[in-house]
Amino acid sequence: MITLDNASNCNTMMRDVEAILKDKGIAFDSKGNRIRYNLDYLDALRGDVVSAARQVVTACRASGQRCEDLSKVIKEGYELGDWTKEDLRDVTLLHDVVTCWSSIFLMVNRLLELYLAISRLFQQDKYEDLRKHELSHIQLQVLADIRLYLAFFHVVQEEVSAQKTPTLSIVLPLYEKLIHHLGLAKDKLPCIAHSIEDSIGKLNEYLVESWKTQIYALAIILNPTLKFSWIDEHWLEEDARAAHSWVCSSVHRLLLCLGLLCID
Repeated sequence: MITLDNASNCNTMMRDVEAILKDKGIAFDSKGNRIRYNLDYLDALRGDVVSAARQVVTACRASGQRCEDLSKVIKEGYELGDWTKEDLRDVTLLHDVVTCWSSIFLMVNRLLELYLAISRLFQQDKYEDLRKHELSHIQLQVLADIRLYLAFFHVVQEEVSAQKTPTLSIVLPLYEKLIHHLGLAKDKLPCIAHSIEDSIGKLNEYLVESWKTQIYALAIILNPTLKFSWIDEHWLEEDARAAHSWVCSSVHRLLLCLGLLCID
């Protein structure tokens, strides 16, 4: 990774470095291998802003009284016209848990939604000791970027878990869509583009290995909305040929088991 500020000549330099390295057969991306330098942003990122968010949630949920007071602040905001029920709901902050998919996304998303009310709660005299947990503007900005980044994975997880039919056939197509959208997100989230690039790399490794797994190919081919056409379009030619061979072999074995095919 190369860390640079946002000057336009840095953009030109990175494009030149990409061209030079590609001529030498070295993989490099002018955007994916760049961190845009913002000291405050990087300090917030290095300081583990997710842990800071977790501390805010824990402090606000430490007692039933604090939860009730936060709800009261939210309702007072409605009455004063400071926010609407659509913008800031009267709901509870969420903890993240290691056993729950998307829990960090859900925690951060809810925290950002309620933060105006949380900040007002911290201004009350009896909660003076909680002000040490207040998040700065730059920390909130970093959390907003992290929320957008995690939202891509959350959408895929929700789509798979919402299905009432076998989902194996849609997993790989969804992962390919995820990789595509993450690639687009690097321009929108340049300060965490390095993390996005790492995610794309891991997903691509998973996909390449999955192409060699027969059950994925059979599930995709049996899905009437995908069939062979999706594999032929998205897989490497060698892997697509292997998938065709797997299906023929599977059908052959099935016919033998059913007694519909005889071997001389």
